Amino acid sequence: MSAAASIHELEETTTLKPETVEDESGTVSEREALDKLTTLSPAATSGPLIAIDLDDVLCQTNVAVAQWHNDTYGTEMKLSDFLYYYYWKNPYWGTPQETGAKVRDFYGTDRLYTTKPVPGAREGIQALKQLGFRLIIVTARYEDTADQSWKWVDHHFPGCFSSIICTGQFTDAHKTGHEVVTKLTKAQVCDDLKAVLLIDDSAENAYSCVTAKKPIATLLFGDYEWNKRMCTHADAKHDMSFEARSKLEGGREYWKDETVPVPEGAPLWRVRDWSETVRWIKARKEEGRFD
Repeated sequence: MSAAASIHELEETTTLKPETVEDESGTVSEREALDKLTTLSPAATSGPLIAIDLDDVLCQTNVAVAQWHNDTYGTEMKLSDFLYYYYWKNPYWGTPQETGAKVRDFYGTDRLYTTKPVPGAREGIQALKQLGFRLIIVTARYEDTADQSWKWVDHHFPGCFSSIICTGQFTDAHKTGHEVVTKLTKAQVCDDLKAVLLIDDSAENAYSCVTAKKPIATLLFGDYEWNKRMCTHADAKHDMSFEARSKLEGGREYWKDETVPVPEGAPLWRVRDWSETVRWIKARKEEGRFD
């Protein structure tokens, strides 16, 4: 779950979304640029490609965010308080505009780059490499965080990833070092790179990938509250903040009534942690699903 997602959504309410910024020829051009810019793996590796999200799949982002918020505002925020993907729908964050200001302040610190990996992530990534998979990071983090994000990845997962792709940005595809930036969505990137699987903690990203024109098989990662229900673009307004909605709902725990609407037959599966993730992928590989 990316802290940047909350800002992305606020920006997109007043800006054309990445899918609609370009016409069909523009999207094709963006895909071609991505092909030229992305080095998937060393030449000696030729296995199937798995795309992996960074925040709260590899990096304990929301733990760092909660600790920062508690230190800054004297709150007692816990990981279980992240009920939704968009922060303003959760306790302590305030309105969408107040949330946006807080997230920008958080990104002004170095906490994102000093946080620990998700438990089991190192062992899980090594296991996938040993199974012969190529691995690439696909994230919604901002372009200006990409360099430090890569340093964090290279420190904790040395030699496991060749690059980070920052999706949904408001700029043409380009590459700086190991960081690739594109307007394309995660679904478009996974399709373009022929990824056999996406591992992501966001129900919103998972849903968009499995319902795409060319569905992308997706593992919805983590036993997290925020991926037990979904947000929509209509949620970027004051009356959808936690405080406002709680008042409207009379203080009841309304979020427990919400679920993720998965279409029948969609290639979406839940995994609780990295141990379950590796077991799931290994079993499918033995069945020949990734050949």
